[in-house]
Amino acid sequence: MLYLSKLRARLRAFFRKSRLEDEMSEELRFHVERQIEDHIKAGMAPREARYAALRAFGGVELVKEECRDARGLRIIDDLGRDLRYGLRMLRRSPGFTIVAMVTLALGIGANTAIFSLIDAVLLRMLPVRDPRQLVELSRPGGRTLSHPFFEYIRDHNDVFSGVFAITSGRYEAGIPLGEGAVYDVRYSLVSSGYFEVLGVVPVLGRALDERDLMRADGAVIGYGLWERAFGRDPGVLGRNLRIGGRPYTIVGVAPPEFLGVAAGQPDDIWLPITRIDRQTLQNPVAFVLRIMARLKPGVTERQARANVDVLARQLREEWKLDWQPAIEVTPAGGGLTQLRRRFSRPLAVLMSLVGLVLLIASVNVANLLLARAAARQKEMAVRLSIGAGRARLLRQLLTESILLAGSGGALGLLFASWAQKVLVRFISTAVVPVDLSFDLDYRVLGFTSAASLCTGILFGLAPALAATRLDLTPMLKGGVSSAGGERARLRPGRLLIAGQVAVSSVLLVGALLFARSLHNLNSLDAGFNPQKIALLRAELADDGPRGVDPARLYEQALERLSALPGVQSVGLSSESLFQGNTWTEAVIAPGYHARPGEDRDAVILVVSRGFFKTMQTPVLRGRDFGPQDHENTPRVAVVNEAMAQHYFPGTDAIGRTFMLDSRDFPGPLAIVGVVRDAKYRSLRQPAPRIVYLPMRQAPVPLGMATIEVRTAADPEKVTDVLWREVQSVNRLLRVGSATTQVRLVESTIVQERLLAHLSGFFGVLAALLVSLGLYGVTSYAVSQRIGEIGIRLALGAQRRDVLRLVLLESLALVASGVLLGLPAAFALSRLVESLFFGVSGSDPITLALAASLLLAVGMLSASLPARRAARVDPMAAFRYE
Repeated sequence: MLYLSKLRARLRAFFRKSRLEDEMSEELRFHVERQIEDHIKAGMAPREARYAALRAFGGVELVKEECRDARGLRIIDDLGRDLRYGLRMLRRSPGFTIVAMVTLALGIGANTAIFSLIDAVLLRMLPVRDPRQLVELSRPGGRTLSHPFFEYIRDHNDVFSGVFAITSGRYEAGIPLGEGAVYDVRYSLVSSGYFEVLGVVPVLGRALDERDLMRADGAVIGYGLWERAFGRDPGVLGRNLRIGGRPYTIVGVAPPEFLGVAAGQPDDIWLPITRIDRQTLQNPVAFVLRIMARLKPGVTERQARANVDVLARQLREEWKLDWQPAIEVTPAGGGLTQLRRRFSRPLAVLMSLVGLVLLIASVNVANLLLARAAARQKEMAVRLSIGAGRARLLRQLLTESILLAGSGGALGLLFASWAQKVLVRFISTAVVPVDLSFDLDYRVLGFTSAASLCTGILFGLAPALAATRLDLTPMLKGGVSSAGGERARLRPGRLLIAGQVAVSSVLLVGALLFARSLHNLNSLDAGFNPQKIALLRAELADDGPRGVDPARLYEQALERLSALPGVQSVGLSSESLFQGNTWTEAVIAPGYHARPGEDRDAVILVVSRGFFKTMQTPVLRGRDFGPQDHENTPRVAVVNEAMAQHYFPGTDAIGRTFMLDSRDFPGPLAIVGVVRDAKYRSLRQPAPRIVYLPMRQAPVPLGMATIEVRTAADPEKVTDVLWREVQSVNRLLRVGSATTQVRLVESTIVQERLLAHLSGFFGVLAALLVSLGLYGVTSYAVSQRIGEIGIRLALGAQRRDVLRLVLLESLALVASGVLLGLPAAFALSRLVESLFFGVSGSDPITLALAASLLLAVGMLSASLPARRAARVDPMAAFRYE
């Protein structure tokens, strides 16, 4: 009860402060007047009685302060006064305030932008029931699994309450919805249990069930598609959609917050996984699916991993596999880990880099505050002399610093909102477009607030200590500080600049290493020429008449395109180079004996005549495919150098035969040509073994293919024309997405591009901040040494001697920072050396270049104050003193 009474009294004092102040003043006045009356009755004159009463009372204002302390709200009152005083001081120096706010906004905004991306990609949980119970099953490295494996795990495990599968890649289509409207949608193919395992309940209708999978004709649409295409019409259930030539019936609408399980890749529609052809679904090594599961209550990831390992060994024995199917079990509460695996390390590196940028920005602001503290020394001396405590002044100065940092943080949020869009464009590619939402949630706001608070304390503490550590006697007398005192006052700023240069060295070395890595990748010979190649993804409609020859339709499209002006050559392939999709088969070559467990797979690529010419992949030996390679002639193949050298070492592969370990290839294939190795999936990875087959001899008709068109003009500007020409060939041949080969190649180096561009930007920003900081410190040092410089010149020193003195002192400062920073840069670069390509983290050229750049920046920054010092008039300097 006593505690509640005190709390009630303090709340009353806080919310009725004005009334309590009036009551306190009235009460104190009453006591003073009673004392005066008593003294007058004792025979004192009124004036003497008043003085005596006030002396006896001990000071009205002091008593008021004691009364306020008794209420327990003194700290709130002081904080309010500190905030008001701090705002007035910042308003009195608008130039300083603006420069400091912009500097901090760049640092805090960059940190907020990178953290927002980390939050969206790595930290945010799926909007489903108990997301932390979800795990993903995959082959090592997050690679996909097959449908038979999914069914076996689903039916035989002891640790999961539910398991579902989803296709590894998303699909895109244009769906007609009447009145000529066509909506571009993205859809995924999912197994039974997808919505049930996730705990997602449709807002309208139902989820996909076994009936939909058996008929492969049900569809659940996303809330966003329902809103923009159907106006949230409840009668949407039962309506038909035509996707890829097949009809689907809408059976449900997903809730608005659910966009799928792939972070950054929202889905508009979910279709049954039985849309995939039966042969692929039954193939135990057709790795096309990603598998997620929900742990049973009380089951740990370690227990789940042990159970899955047992099932994997059983599968090996049952399917007679010659390799051990190792399976990883990883947390998947934030969704599928493909985007997370790809960008977790680059984002960690970028977060470290922007942290260093914020540190450099803080040092700059600290130097500004140090200079400002020197200008406020008289004010601090007066306040200390009349009784202000040093702790009280420290709190006041730190309040000003935190106000400054808070304002910079608020401005940084605006900068971050723009930077977030730029970051998404960096990580989005032609192969995997990324669509992330950056909600201003509690994590982002908490991070920005914490960064602003820590930054305010970091850059404000040293200047506050320097401003309150004063010798009051000479300050109040207005005496001149000694040269030693001036140097002592400059020492904190110089030390901060040296640290700033050291941190900048780390940033510049990292930026140069990432830039050189990107240059090495861009200069790499991919084995073909990706320039000026337009890519059209064509698909054969499923609703056409039977007996249609897909190869003939594709050939008609190639003939139509080759006749267009500006088209140099055309080709076709079952998959695009650098697209990411791979068809592999095990190779059996006469005379070659594979070791147990050896990888015998080769990439299978079905191509048309003109493919090698279009891609500018040279035929090294033998011949290209020709009109003689059709379904009624012996089956032939063209192989790349890696394939020929692996299976036919030391001999000419032309004329040799081999077989593919698949029932789709019952007979041998004769090698008629050897082409140059070409990168297939990534510039970083070596060229795989590739077997090229002629389109007319493809084991199965090509339902989808990529048409490559080499143009004389920019392919970006002619894709619409090419698209219309292919559409006009036959209504059964449809064109989906269009892109360029350059875009696909760039998609594989998106991490390197992100790191190189952003680290380069942060490196330049760090150099600029160092330049400004060094300029400010050198200018301040020159202004404080005017008298010394005047004496030197009066005693016969030449102006070039003064110029040399100032420049050498600044360069010594920069050199000391470089000597501190380069070893740190060397050590840190070794930690991320796996992200570099073609360059070592200890590359001496890069270290020397970073040091030279910083020394040049130091020379340029100090040159203007040095020239100003050399132009000092000795007489004017003495008058100044």
